[in-house]
Amino acid sequence: MLRKLWRLSPWDGQGWGVCSDTSLAPLRRAAAAGFRGKVAPPLRLFLACADRSVWAAAAAVGASAFARANGLNAVTATLLFGDCLLSGATPVEAWVWRGVFGGRHPLPARAAGLLLSRLGDAAGHRLLADKAAAAERLARAGVAVPVLRAKVCRGDAPDEASMLTSGAVAGLFVKPRRGCGGRGAFSLVKEDDGWRVNGGPPTGWPRLRSRLLRLAATDDLLVQDRLTARLDLADLADAGRAPVLRLTSARAPGQPPFLHSALLNIPVPGRDSRHFLHGEIHAPINLTDGRIACGVSFARSQERLTALPWNGARLAGREISGFFDAAAMALIAAAVIPPLPLVSWDFIMTDDGPVLLEGNSVGNWILTNLAGRYDLDAGSPGALLAAWAA
Repeated sequence: MLRKLWRLSPWDGQGWGVCSDTSLAPLRRAAAAGFRGKVAPPLRLFLACADRSVWAAAAAVGASAFARANGLNAVTATLLFGDCLLSGATPVEAWVWRGVFGGRHPLPARAAGLLLSRLGDAAGHRLLADKAAAAERLARAGVAVPVLRAKVCRGDAPDEASMLTSGAVAGLFVKPRRGCGGRGAFSLVKEDDGWRVNGGPPTGWPRLRSRLLRLAATDDLLVQDRLTARLDLADLADAGRAPVLRLTSARAPGQPPFLHSALLNIPVPGRDSRHFLHGEIHAPINLTDGRIACGVSFARSQERLTALPWNGARLAGREISGFFDAAAMALIAAAVIPPLPLVSWDFIMTDDGPVLLEGNSVGNWILTNLAGRYDLDAGSPGALLAAWAA
């Protein structure tokens, strides 16, 4: 419990400073007030003081650890701590935002979670949080979603025979029904010497079963086809890990959805894709022609990549085949769920066409705005959020 409280600080999403974004500042304050409003009035002052104290300690510890891990000098580490303390951002968020956009992060993850979950139809947020229910809704609307091969219900014991029977040609992909951020998700491929998890060394069924049991203790597990990239994107894949096309749909109150921005997230060989600094190359896409503008690594945020550094695969000017098919699917998906201001839709571009993995209504603000850094989005998402809060 204490570890969770430490990890979630600042609990109200507010840092010690004032957000400089005029659209987001009042929205952040309102979201923080809504969070504090759930606490009995006599405890609110205590909560605020405890929150600020815990956040100061967490920001100091986090900035120091980040500085050591990345070889930052004392002056840079101190500036990073100041960014974290004042904005409420984690060190990696604060570092990446300043490197890409300059200034302090206006809407870090905790603040974004509190704010975005308050805007739009609550039923839409609930639907997207349930990956099984969302996939059923989208499939009925004609959107291609991964084939569900099996489901391990919460508390049930997984059976190897059923996993083998459900196996697809390229393997399986397991994910929690209500998970987020890729936590608890992994690929499975059955070979003669055992099961390979995320392309790693083979492991026996008893060890894999223990892992599945731990995950199924808290949530249903969805066992789906593992999707592979279409042939013309094979040079952007890594050991079976396909690049992910992230399309963000936006919607003004009472209006139909439109496409706001697009990124192709490309896995870096030998790195976990969830590692925000080193795990992926992010390639903003021009909405008008479906072509990549450049590649960006958050580890070297000022550098624009025209090709991948490890194999020379072309990025700049490269057309993403099937982009407009995926864009059409994203807009259908946004239209059939209860209205929400912003949704990030993740696609795998397969030889059979785009397949929608899932939608996220509380996405990462850095990724949501990255295409706009290169003037490739459809407008300010902050102004859109203000319209929903009005």
